[in-house]
Amino acid sequence: MGKKRIKHLGKNKKIINKLKLYSKKIGITACVLLSIVALFLITKDLETKELEEKKEIELALDKDKTSFIKSIEKGARKSYKKYGIYPSVTIAQAILESGWGQSKLSTESNNIFGIKADISWNGDYVEVITSENYDDTITAKFRKYEDINKSIEDHAKFLVENPRYEECGVFKAKNYKDQAQALEDAGYSTKQNQNGEFIYADMLIDIIERYGLHKIDNAYR
Repeated sequence: MGKKRIKHLGKNKKIINKLKLYSKKIGITACVLLSIVALFLITKDLETKELEEKKEIELALDKDKTSFIKSIEKGARKSYKKYGIYPSVTIAQAILESGWGQSKLSTESNNIFGIKADISWNGDYVEVITSENYDDTITAKFRKYEDINKSIEDHAKFLVENPRYEECGVFKAKNYKDQAQALEDAGYSTKQNQNGEFIYADMLIDIIERYGLHKIDNAYR
């Protein structure tokens, strides 16, 4: 970094010297011209610094995301072996539903899949305000778990025990795309865009492909 900085300053010095000669030829006051150049160089250095800081923040975020994926990958693989839910789909759902494990429901209740506490649930629950559609929110009851591993296990059981998921082909899906669409068709989420179109499957697929989660699936093929 130090050598690059010296080289950069050397180039700036050459530019300034050339401008001095040029300013004499055209009659422009050298100090005025140099002030303009100095302002330009300072602005450029600030922009470079801001860009470097932005990259550092992005790297930190990437580390957090990678850490979250690794924290649930083992459970996702177990879920696939036992219940047939693709690891990529399980992880993508956890990312989407919990906001990378940062949602209030996730941090306070270990519910990383947004599973609601329906009449079949006998455990603890919490009431949370959630968005269902593009511009609509509701207050709903959600399941509460002792830890994230129990959330992953219950997520798979929830899908197996509800007939609508089998009817919509969740367990017959040949790849993550088909399974994501089957989950949407079965009504796992009713998220819609401003045009009233269901978008849950597309959101899952986008996450899977953006972060290469399908590579985890390939380990079992």
